[in-house]
Amino acid sequence: MGFKLLSVLNNRHFHSLLGNLVSAFLNVLSFAILVRLLSLSAFGEWVLFIGTYTVLDQIRTALLQSGIIKFYTGVDEKTGKEVAGSAWYMVLILTGVYLLLNLIAGLILYNYFDETWRFFMRWLGLMTVVSVPFNIASWFLQAEHRFDKILQVRFWQNGGFLVMILLFHFLSDVTLPHVLFAYTTGLAATSIFTLVMGWTKIRSLVYSTKKQVIILVKYGWLIVGSMISSGFLNYSDNFLIRTMISPAAVAIYAIPQKFMEVIEIILRSFVATAQPTLSGAANKNDWAGVSRAFSRYTGVVSIVIIPFIIGMILFTKPLIIILAGSAYLPATEVVRIFLLCAVLYPIDRFIGVALDMINRPLTNFYKNFIKLILNIIGDILFIYFTHDVRWVAFGSLLNMIICVVIGYYMLKKYVPFTAGEIVKLGWAECQLLLEKVGGKLKLVK
Repeated sequence: MGFKLLSVLNNRHFHSLLGNLVSAFLNVLSFAILVRLLSLSAFGEWVLFIGTYTVLDQIRTALLQSGIIKFYTGVDEKTGKEVAGSAWYMVLILTGVYLLLNLIAGLILYNYFDETWRFFMRWLGLMTVVSVPFNIASWFLQAEHRFDKILQVRFWQNGGFLVMILLFHFLSDVTLPHVLFAYTTGLAATSIFTLVMGWTKIRSLVYSTKKQVIILVKYGWLIVGSMISSGFLNYSDNFLIRTMISPAAVAIYAIPQKFMEVIEIILRSFVATAQPTLSGAANKNDWAGVSRAFSRYTGVVSIVIIPFIIGMILFTKPLIIILAGSAYLPATEVVRIFLLCAVLYPIDRFIGVALDMINRPLTNFYKNFIKLILNIIGDILFIYFTHDVRWVAFGSLLNMIICVVIGYYMLKKYVPFTAGEIVKLGWAECQLLLEKVGGKLKLVK
């Protein structure tokens, strides 16, 4: 019976989902603690700063993660070492560039920063350095489909941050410097853990080759534009809200972004397993297979998230009180607008993933760049005329609708699919998953 139960749980889809669940739970718990310990203004500043670091981290991820998955998976040992070594070479060079740019920005723009951002800038370079080992370990583990080990990495990162915050809370108090120190410590502890476990493949650095570096750079730079454009969406919202309204308004606007973690858990889990499937079919020129995989993944995730969206819309206020306290109830309408927008998250995300995996990252970049430009224009206009974050959220909803339509027709140029196929295959996949789980659980009994 025990072994049968393990067979239900021991698969890459479950490990991917569990890793995202653990990460999201610890993130939400840290968020709920910080939102109560920091003032509205201080919390808004933290949200904007961590968004800045995330954008920089996403550039490294975009440049290397997809390339590692594409060129490392399934190759011979010699090529694998060359890819791993070349990836390390690139990440070290890019991190050095970050440090140099951070120093230049700190020197030239010092007088233009307030004291809070001067402090942040002093830590930004350190954070980009200490996060290197665990980041690159995560990319290789994903390429190897070792989502069980990725679960451990995420537990160390998010758990370390949470433990440090609680220590500061019980031993003294929690201030912005304390939060920054805790986050950096969590990153460093996780990197040390991955180095000790031997998951970083750092010894492969000596096998780096010019040929593999060029291959990774050419492929990565096509992906990086798409991911940066996508990553800047929330960041542009927060930056413009802070600049044109206040840091406290950023704190209010951060609440719906945490609600979206529920949707992101499901999305990230399926995306992690969809990438190799789509890429494999595209590499074989099996366009019917690409269409089936895209429609199946988009459909099943769209169906799965609907009950969660309905539940969160019905219980928005009590959930906000649980997450952040009654002081953040003004975020209620913003949260509900975001939840309506989330219905379109799966098709938008999988359109982007499919374009990347069929070697059309430039098309995906155009899609995301259009979305970013429309988002910035909408933010400026809505904030200028209304000074209300609810209208910023409404602008994001309109932007999502427009860009899903654009992305739909962009992908149809290369992959034959229809909206009907998405619904049909998604529903069939949901039934199949329920039958499999039900059958295995019966065997356990």
